[in-house]
Amino acid sequence: MNLSTIQGILAEQHAADCNLYLLLDPLAGCASTDPLHIDALRHALGERAVTRLPRPDLAHSPQDCPALVTLASPGESPCTQRLRQLALRSQIDLVQPKRYVCGLLSSPEPAEIISAHILSLGHLPTEQGQPFIPVYEPLRLELLAACVNHLKQGRWWPIRHWVFPTSSGTCSVLIGDPKHCFPPDPEAASVQQDVILVSALLSSWRQSLQQPLTFAPTRWTGPTSLPASAAVQAYAHICLARGLGLHDHDDIRKLALHSLMLHPRVHEHARVRALIGQAVREQTQLGALLAPYTDRAWQRVVSDLTYSGAAR
Repeated sequence: MNLSTIQGILAEQHAADCNLYLLLDPLAGCASTDPLHIDALRHALGERAVTRLPRPDLAHSPQDCPALVTLASPGESPCTQRLRQLALRSQIDLVQPKRYVCGLLSSPEPAEIISAHILSLGHLPTEQGQPFIPVYEPLRLELLAACVNHLKQGRWWPIRHWVFPTSSGTCSVLIGDPKHCFPPDPEAASVQQDVILVSALLSSWRQSLQQPLTFAPTRWTGPTSLPASAAVQAYAHICLARGLGLHDHDDIRKLALHSLMLHPRVHEHARVRALIGQAVREQTQLGALLAPYTDRAWQRVVSDLTYSGAAR
């Protein structure tokens, strides 16, 4: 999410009759000297430019509630320097546990209506009712968007466009349409329950790409931090590992990383499958069982899967 990308999206999709908002999450942390600190923005843009989103679970600490900042009113252009600052911050956020910049939102509606709508998106149906889930957090939003058939089919309206940073290091755009306001997918809430594990797996994946691995045939080598579907891939690997009987988070991450770096069907190889079964039966750490495998051993595994289609 760099300046040129942001400017390109705004030039193409931000309508002149819309407000432009910046959504920030104080829980991610922001130095008081940062020009994007909420107090700094309030000082620069005025008190009325900042609207807090009263999260129901943060009633005891309103200072931790997200803030919707009006960067430009209809007919106005946002400050280029401020866009540059948020582009830089979004890159810094990429390797942080939480993201401070949650996106740019375009809408003809005032901030009070948009803030209420953002909070309403967080009430996803579960067996326990509709507890609040902060789906405005970029990773959560990325997973939520993946639960609908198309980005245009979410309940985004009256948000016309929502540009948010993704786990790949780029950004995505949600498009709101009053004619397409589909209810949330029943699976959406269950996907959200795994967001911490998804985040941990994505972090491990990024770290693995910095290692001088001698054998990693499916290692990501694209121009972005991770592939565009990284969050969805991570969640799919988590579900796959659980389906094989693994429940320990370290075991799940370990198997997922081997699949991402070596072969997507590494779990199908007889030797690997046997070790997974052993870890499940004996409640042994899968990482310890896989540790003796050398590059040569993994080359054999990948060769078996690639050329014979069978596990031996």
